[in-house]
Amino acid sequence: MAEKTKAKEKLPWMAGICLALIAAAAWCWLYFGQGASGKPTLIVETPQKLSASQREEFALDVTVSDLGEVRYPAMSMSISFDPSRLEFMGVEEGNVFILSDESSSGQQLPNWSCNVKKSNDTGMINIMYLDMTGGRNAFSGELLSEDDNVVLRLNFRLRGSARSGDVLDLIVEDAVFAASDETQSLAMTTDTLKVKDGRLVIGG
Repeated sequence: MAEKTKAKEKLPWMAGICLALIAAAAWCWLYFGQGASGKPTLIVETPQKLSASQREEFALDVTVSDLGEVRYPAMSMSISFDPSRLEFMGVEEGNVFILSDESSSGQQLPNWSCNVKKSNDTGMINIMYLDMTGGRNAFSGELLSEDDNVVLRLNFRLRGSARSGDVLDLIVEDAVFAASDETQSLAMTTDTLKVKDGRLVIGG
């Protein structure tokens, strides 16, 4: 009898442990599942924590895990942020090259278009690369590697209004690597391009 009573007492405790493990697994799937989906994933990389006293500019890498087998002569993304806590300073080149007939090496870094003032006015960063040569200067998976996967860098600085404990999300609202054949494009809207948003946690 005593053994049965002890067994019954253990059941709620064991059930609680199982529920906690299931919840942890579900959270991991939701948070990391996009990058492990096997589909190309655009990621806003963010540090674990920033100090509220930091006033220097800092850069956030925007990386891509993979690209398809075709060329992409255009790329665009829209990222929302809190302009009352963050000031967007501009776009910096990454290390992902585009194929280029205009370069002696056959490759060059893309020139990004972005209106910094409008981004800060609206809290929405709209960035675009567009090849004007009929597809001769384009993104290609053959120039992508584990070490060379930074599409571009976003430069920010904290505003004086930022406080310890703030959590600032950088949300990818839209993104597309556009191919000449639209059916081969990688896009959020068609679920052929996954995204992982960034999150800045402000510490003391």
